[in-house]
Amino acid sequence: MSTLTQRVSWALTLIAALLVIIMGGLAYVAFARMEDEMVNAMLISYARNPSLLPDSAYNRSEALGAELDSYWFLPGQTLDNLPEFARVPRPGIYEFHIGSDTWHVLRQDKEQGQLYLVYRATPHEDRVREFGLILLLIGSATILLVFLLGRRVARHAVAPMLTLSRHLENWAPGRSGLPEHQDDEAGRLIRAFNRMQEQVEELLTHEREFAANLGHELRTGLTAIRSDCELLLLQLPEGPQQQRLQRMMAQADAVTASLDAAESLAYTAERHVREVDVHELAQQTWQAVALLDANSHQVRWSNLVPDTLLYTLDPYALSMLLRILMRNAIDHAAPCKLQLSWIAPSILALQDDGPGIAKQDQILIFERHFSQGKQLPTGLRAKGHRGIGLALARQLALAQGWSLSVQSGPDGKGCIFKLDLDPS
Repeated sequence: MSTLTQRVSWALTLIAALLVIIMGGLAYVAFARMEDEMVNAMLISYARNPSLLPDSAYNRSEALGAELDSYWFLPGQTLDNLPEFARVPRPGIYEFHIGSDTWHVLRQDKEQGQLYLVYRATPHEDRVREFGLILLLIGSATILLVFLLGRRVARHAVAPMLTLSRHLENWAPGRSGLPEHQDDEAGRLIRAFNRMQEQVEELLTHEREFAANLGHELRTGLTAIRSDCELLLLQLPEGPQQQRLQRMMAQADAVTASLDAAESLAYTAERHVREVDVHELAQQTWQAVALLDANSHQVRWSNLVPDTLLYTLDPYALSMLLRILMRNAIDHAAPCKLQLSWIAPSILALQDDGPGIAKQDQILIFERHFSQGKQLPTGLRAKGHRGIGLALARQLALAQGWSLSVQSGPDGKGCIFKLDLDPS
């Protein structure tokens, strides 16, 4: 694969070559026409002033380096000594190519007879060919010079991108064993951006997991406090102690309401929606996932979404959700075929033909720390087997007002994740 620098230099060279060919071709055609028009103008001048013609019927023009033959025939006289090709049917100027020679013939009819001028223009054609050869040499030298200069220009043009890709690679180092599908500047830049996106999504995952765990722990403690307060209220007589217990219950309810409001605010935050080409977005998402996942070669990807489908939504949210589902298929369904299709009017269906998910597990698959039909113990969660990808996918869907569900594939083979973009 050629580097980005080479691509830019070749592009400049091709543009220069195209311009040289066009300019050279126009110059060659113009010069050839000038030579022909000069010969024709000379013959017309001789025809208007016959006194300028040479005395003999055959004479060589030293100034032009060519041969000029003049023939005069009286009315009714046969054209015996006139070459066969020069016996033109009507008055005018004609051009003939016989072998390697080029001839211009002028016929002029007068009351006294017919005048024929036959001019051998081969030296003029030779000059045209010499001019074309000179143009070819100059054009070749120009193209070569542009190619050499284009490499230097290309290095300066792509230098900022190279610097950026190096900084990104150092800032967001990738995992070991990643496949190198494209080993040029553009490929390294794409991989660096994909690794950055992966790290951002990992940070968001950790943040959401921490927030969910914190909310769960707080609600658990608040529920226990409220339950104890309710029990104590039943056991203690009326008085200041009951008032304190009621105040504690009210404060616990207030904290719980604050947590609910914070979660609701996160779900109703401003979304950056725009009209999106869903087919292109899904294809780019898969390319990013396949570039960063070493096991992606075990999955045969098929994008069946119509390339004319435009939908107004948050592209980053959809891309992140699709990445989670695609990685889940690579981790748990490979080797398999994975296809994305569109079910009108608003459903995206991601289907694989892997081992599938048991029906009793489908209702739990979106729970946190649930993976492969079981709840992960704390030790595996700490090692990265957190089982929160699909839980995060459902949270993303809820935040966007979408609906995410799962069902078994045809004949119980594989599974189908359905994302309804407009569940209402």
